[in-house]
Amino acid sequence: MKKSMKIVGTVLILALALTACGGNSKEAANNATTSNNGSNNAAATTNNSAATGTYQDGTYKGIYDRKDVRNWTAYVEVTVKDGKIEKAYYDYTNENGDLRTNDENYTSAFKAANKMTPREAFDQLGGKLIEVQDAAKVDAVTGATHSSRNFNELAAAALEHAKTGDTSDAIVNLYEDGTYKVEADAFDDHGWKPQLELTIKDHKVDSVAFDYVNEEGKLKTEDADYKAAMEPKSGTYPAKYTEELEKQLVEKQLIGDVDAIAGATTSSNNFSALVEYALDDMAEVGDTELKAIKIEE
Repeated sequence: MKKSMKIVGTVLILALALTACGGNSKEAANNATTSNNGSNNAAATTNNSAATGTYQDGTYKGIYDRKDVRNWTAYVEVTVKDGKIEKAYYDYTNENGDLRTNDENYTSAFKAANKMTPREAFDQLGGKLIEVQDAAKVDAVTGATHSSRNFNELAAAALEHAKTGDTSDAIVNLYEDGTYKVEADAFDDHGWKPQLELTIKDHKVDSVAFDYVNEEGKLKTEDADYKAAMEPKSGTYPAKYTEELEKQLVEKQLIGDVDAIAGATTSSNNFSALVEYALDDMAEVGDTELKAIKIEE
């Protein structure tokens, strides 16, 4: 009888022990869940704090170091409040302080091509930056690829200053160092093709070589017969007008400031077209591969 009672007692003790262990396990699991949730919440809080504390409050401006080929300078102004991007304004300005989005001709042409005004396109970029809080995550606006690229670069520069609270302008180099080569995609009616080699050094136009080549690989500037035929009629010749155009560009640094050469209007226009492409589509992104473009007559 005592033995039976002892066995029953042992069973009861074991049952109580198991129940107690089970209860502790569930409580431990709940505690672990609570602890994990607490950790997750803490991490989220930390991440949110990091997100809201990445930037210091203030207004920051990213701007290019020079005017582009259309004589406009792009800039982005970002306003940070409570550690987050609250406003983002993007536009281009000229030496008179005019805004490109107020230019009627530009606005009309842009709207006709893209079914929206440049102001609307630029505001889309600014709105997206406010939404994602990261310039690298702002997608290009359809029809404004070039401007979108500029926006991302300038906004990123402004936000780098925002990290330290530096409210001085973040100056961004418009052109990347390198040698850029571009030519027409076909020979003209006289069998010549214009070609250009432009070198950017220290983010400035350092040198430029402009010439024409024929299917035999001969350069127009070295063609004595061409010179003899052109000079009496035009007062200039290839070796002379190409040198004058090249010198102007290096001195003035802006293709818009380069004057056409009397007697060589077509070549002056070809020079401008090639330079604009080399700077706008190649030097701005550091693309040094040879390009062939269509030049309108």
